[in-house]
Order: sequence, then structure tokens, then C-alpha cells
Amino acid sequence: MKRIDDKIKEIENKDKKSRWLYYVIIAGVIGFLAYASTTRKAMDIKDAQIDELTIKNSETYKKLDSTYTELEDTYKALKNSLEPKEYWDHIRQENSVEGYIGFITNDWGIDKKEFLPKAYNRLMDNDSGTKADGYEGWLFVGSKNNSGVYKSGNSDGEKVIKVIHRNETNENIGNSEPLVGDIVQLVRKRNRITYSRKDKVGKNNHRNEQGFRNKTKAVVVDIHQDPNNTNFYVLLKYY
Repeated sequence: MKRIDDKIKEIENKDKKSRWLYYVIIAGVIGFLAYASTTRKAMDIKDAQIDELTIKNSETYKKLDSTYTELEDTYKALKNSLEPKEYWDHIRQENSVEGYIGFITNDWGIDKKEFLPKAYNRLMDNDSGTKADGYEGWLFVGSKNNSGVYKSGNSDGEKVIKVIHRNETNENIGNSEPLVGDIVQLVRKRNRITYSRKDKVGKNNHRNEQGFRNKTKAVVVDIHQDPNNTNFYVLLKYY
């Protein structure tokens, strides 16, 4: 499976380079404008006009635009070379929480619709012989009052997580109440401790050895509101 691993990594690298080259092009255009504007003032050329055509005819712009276009073409060809089933078979064989979350959330343009339900099912599987490789634990994420209104974060308004992906929705879901199946990410930079039981969150003797690490993602597999207060917890599978 090394060839597929290399292909996936190459797609990720191309995706990052495409975004950075876009920024380089914008920076180049801004630099050109600043240079042309300064030159105009120095030479006191009152009638000089810097328009879109002037920018596009500049050698800097042409070079950057050509490089960006070439990279985009390579990136698209690479994406199209990875068939959805081939991609899914690789992820399924790897059988990791990280792999399934990446499969669900990546935006490479690969048609994954047929396999998304399978990815969610694999993440929710708790059978000891087939469950995905990763960690699991309960985490405090907010509060929910008697009226059923959810508030993300603690009493001081400090957020813990944000929802970054919810199946079949384009709504603004970042601070919404987490639902089973949501993909979430830490808001705070520090890693967060998770707990083995929903009724023991905050108890040192129920801490998990591996906490939820910053800049990684997790899937919500269960939710719990403390019956004795407004605390709202989620059970996460993470890596």
C-alpha cells in the first residue's frame, strides 16, 4: 500500500503548495503595484495609469501565474488518478481513527459519497476485534440549561472545541451543540485530558493516559448532560 500512501501525501503537499503559491501571486501583484506607484511619484509621471492589463502584462505576474497554473494542473491530475474505491480500500485496511476522519473531512474533490456511511460506521464500531485504532475519552465542552439551550465553553466563555464538520450541512456550526457523528477540533492550544467515564470527568483517578492533542481532530460518538448540573460532555474518538 506504500504507493497509495505516497500518492495521498503528494496530494496533501500539492494542496498546501497551491494555497501558498496563490498567496505568493497576490504578494507579487501588491509588490508590483507598490513599486509602480513609487516609481510614478519619483518620476512625476502624472498621466501613468496602473490598471489590470498592466499588471497582467508584467513579467513577474506572468511567471507566477504560469507556475501556479502548472501546479494546479498537476494537482488535478493527481487527484483524478486516485479512484474513490482505491482510496477507501486503503483507508479501510489501515483502520485508524485518524484515517477515517481524514477520509470524511478532506476536500480533494474525490467522489467519496458511496463510502462515507461506511467510514462513519467504522468510527462508531466498538467491537474489540474490528474497532479503529485510536483513543477514546470523555471531555467537558459546554453547558445546557433546563430550557435545552446549549452554550459552548465554560462559564467564562472560554471555548473548548469547535465543530468543523457535520454530515450534509453547510450551516455555521462551529459553536453549536455537538451531535453524534460531528467532527470536532480543539480551540485551545493546550492538549486536553480526557476521562474514562462520563460521571468521572475531572477526577484524577479516571484520567486517560493519552489526551486529546492540539491541532488534531476527533469524532463525537456519544453525548451526556450531567443530571445534577448543566455540564455537557462528549465521548470522543481521537488519535
